[in-house]
Parts: sequence; structure tokens; C-alpha cells
Amino acid sequence: MSLVKVAAGIGAVVVILLAVLVLYTATKPSLTVKSVEVTDVESKPPEVLGLHYPAIRILFKTDKYPVKFYLMTPEGDMINSYEAKLPEETAYLAIGKPWENIVGSRSYVVKAFIEEKEVFRREVNVKGLSGSARVLNVSIGTELYPNLSGVKSIPEPVINKILIEVENSGDVPLYLSSSVLSADGNPLVFKPSKVAIMPGSREKVELSIPWVIYLDKRHVFTVSIPGIGNSSYTAEPLRPEVRVESVGLRPNYIPGLRNAPPVGYFLDNVTITVRNTEAYPISFLHNFEVYVGDKKAIVFPPDIFLNPGEERTLTITCDLYVEKKPSEVRVKLYGTEVAYQVP
Repeated sequence: MSLVKVAAGIGAVVVILLAVLVLYTATKPSLTVKSVEVTDVESKPPEVLGLHYPAIRILFKTDKYPVKFYLMTPEGDMINSYEAKLPEETAYLAIGKPWENIVGSRSYVVKAFIEEKEVFRREVNVKGLSGSARVLNVSIGTELYPNLSGVKSIPEPVINKILIEVENSGDVPLYLSSSVLSADGNPLVFKPSKVAIMPGSREKVELSIPWVIYLDKRHVFTVSIPGIGNSSYTAEPLRPEVRVESVGLRPNYIPGLRNAPPVGYFLDNVTITVRNTEAYPISFLHNFEVYVGDKKAIVFPPDIFLNPGEERTLTITCDLYVEKKPSEVRVKLYGTEVAYQVP
């Protein structure tokens, strides 16, 4: 065989190999990952809408779809997966349950496959949640209650929101929905004005409560956030000015024995002067009480309210029987309590 023929044969093989190499290079999957970070993600159909998860977000570029992403433990156990299809360039892999605060350090492995070939692998380590929370104040709104005639409404100040400040110094989202809010030791349902506090953020958040909490006494509100701690705030009651002018007592006589001493007394009414020194309208619907000793009278509060700065004198009907004439009657309106010495 001549050297020319051998050279020609070798050249043909080289050309074929180059062609195969070019074809392989042209079709070889390509994936460029721009970033891998922990963030918050909201669920999409077919999942229930509105769910929020702590997740790893992957920004990528590829020339071939689909791209299959897997979230695994360092030991190789599967945690989550996602298949990105054209033209997606973002993939999310949930690392927890809805609104779960990741407390403590964890390690994950993110892998990507195209055509069953592993084209990407990265280890992701998180330190977990850390930060601080502080209850700043309460917000007072007005509830409207119909009066007895039904013609107008009576405004009643109530606590309807709790204002807190939260700092997230960790590297995972902080979810307030997994927190516990209580008033005087009793758990409250609430809705936060912000779903997630992202790492490195400090936010003021309102916690709206559906409960009606009157301002007739001191209330202690406590917020407890897993991985962060507790914070409490004491809200003082309203304290309008109250003066008792007189007390209406009616002796109870045995029928036919009018000259005999009375066998007890009925508390019929109290006359008071009230000045509203607060910044909110006040009413007598839920916050007016009358006591003789430890006995609480039935009261029939007036169907009125006082605006800030307004003063009024009124007689309020009561119903209470006591065995002997009282020496003192106590009147309570919101956080103000006044004792009246009966002449």
C-alpha cells in the first residue's frame, strides 16, 4: 500500500473524528448558574395559593431544556426537586414547610441534570435564624355599636393592632405567621402586615387582631418568635376624669310595717360627672361598673358617648339589693375607679 493511500485513510479518519467532535460539542448541554441563594417563595398552582416557603433560588442560563434540579442532603437523601422548562431561568427548591422558621445550621446539596447528565453541583450551608423582636406599641381603632334606638352608632375605642419591630440577622427568611401572640396569657389569632422578613432587614410590622380588646384595664401583650425570643408590652387603660355626685338608695320595707326599720336597700342609680381627657371617644356600653363591697350592680348604661374634651353629668340607672345601708359605693369607668362615701 502506498504512503499516499495510508495518508488519505488517516485523513479520512481524522475528518470523521472532527465531525463527531463538532457534533458532540454542538449538542453538549450547557448550564451557567448565576446565583444560588436562600429566599422566600410563594406557592403557585397546582399548590394552594398564598403559601410561603423558605427556599433556595437558582438563577441560570441554558441552551437546552428541561433542566432538572434536585435538593439533597449531604448524605444523598432527596429533599425536593424541580423541572425547569423553556423559557424558565429561575428555579426554586423549598427547604422547609410553609412559613417554617429554619432554626439552627443545615447543609444541602444542589444538583442539576440535563439529559440525565449532571451539569451542576453545589453545597449550600445555612446558619439559620437569628435576630431580635420588640413590641413597640398598640394601635387603637374605633368599633361602632348600634344604640338602643338603632338610629346612630356608638364609637368604642378598642385595641385592634400590635406594632412590633423585627430584625433578621440570620441567613434565612423570618416568618411571623409561625409566631405566637398573646394578650394577658391568652393566645390571639393575628394577621401580619408583612409575611416574611428577609435576611439583613429590620422591619416594623403590624399584627392585626380580630378580637375586641377594650381599654378598661391593663393588658400585657407578648410576642414569641421561634429562634428569636419573646418581647412584651403593657398597654394602660383609658382614664377619664370621673366624679360621683350622688347615689340613689331606696329602703326596702316589709309591706304593712312602714314604721319598722328597712330590711335592706336597693341601689337605684348613681349620678356622675365625666370629662373625657383621652384622645378617643368614650362610651358607657362595656366599661361602666358599679360596686357595693364585692357585689356588682346591674347597670343600664346611657346610649351616648363623649368626644375628647367633652364633659357631661348624667344619672345612670342601677339594680342591686344589699342587706344593709352601704357606707361606700364604687364606680369604675375604663381604668378610673372612684369611691363615694354614702352620707
